[in-house]
Amino acid sequence: MVVEPRVISPPVRWPEKLARSLLEIVYPRLCLCCGDPLLFRASLRSPVCGSCQESLAPIRAGRRCLVCSVPLVSELQRCTRCSGRSFSFASNFSLYEYRGPVRQIISQFKFSNRRSLACLIARLLQPHLEGRYPGLPVVPVPGSRHSVRRRGWDPMAEVARALHRCAGTETLALLKRRKGGPQKGLHYRERLQNIRGTIRLGGSGKRHGSLPERVVLLDDIFTSGATADECTRVLRLAGVQEVHVLTLAVEV
Repeated sequence: MVVEPRVISPPVRWPEKLARSLLEIVYPRLCLCCGDPLLFRASLRSPVCGSCQESLAPIRAGRRCLVCSVPLVSELQRCTRCSGRSFSFASNFSLYEYRGPVRQIISQFKFSNRRSLACLIARLLQPHLEGRYPGLPVVPVPGSRHSVRRRGWDPMAEVARALHRCAGTETLALLKRRKGGPQKGLHYRERLQNIRGTIRLGGSGKRHGSLPERVVLLDDIFTSGATADECTRVLRLAGVQEVHVLTLAVEV
């Protein structure tokens, strides 16, 4: 019988505990979604309250579009938006529709510099990553050069690091993004033209002798598929044979 050693955390001294409690009373943290105080909820380790986390409703449709993952009503395999379009990636799976608390979380994460939300997003993605793509490494979609410079960090690279910390997920920073115009507000064809040539194999990808055959491309929102398609095109040119996309939300 093998007995695993117990990991004993050092006790928190009562002066430190008291100081933390007083600080939390004077400057209580607020939930980033609903604004309710997170008083004495340090165990959450998240700036989103339990009620808002419980209100996150995953897509539970019996049939989804094979491309973008939106629920299908009368269509057979592809939704109306994706029919007639060809993509380089094998599939996309999105956990939620891009609305409500999920939209708030992504907005706060990317546009309000709430870096701590990376851990929450990683915890939401991790069960689906393990269940659908066990053992596959993840490749984060790179942020634009301008937004990364302005923010000081890359959102999906931060989520990938959180996945590695909490679950040991292998992460490969294979892609970089050249300067290009914003995708927001553009139609599908305009997005394709705008993103074309802005994604390239990064330093770690160039140094990597042999890339894996299959990877999971990690992004926050699936909108038209143009960015995922361009990232996949670069990865497949470098030797990756199959790319699956995992996103937190899909625009419907």
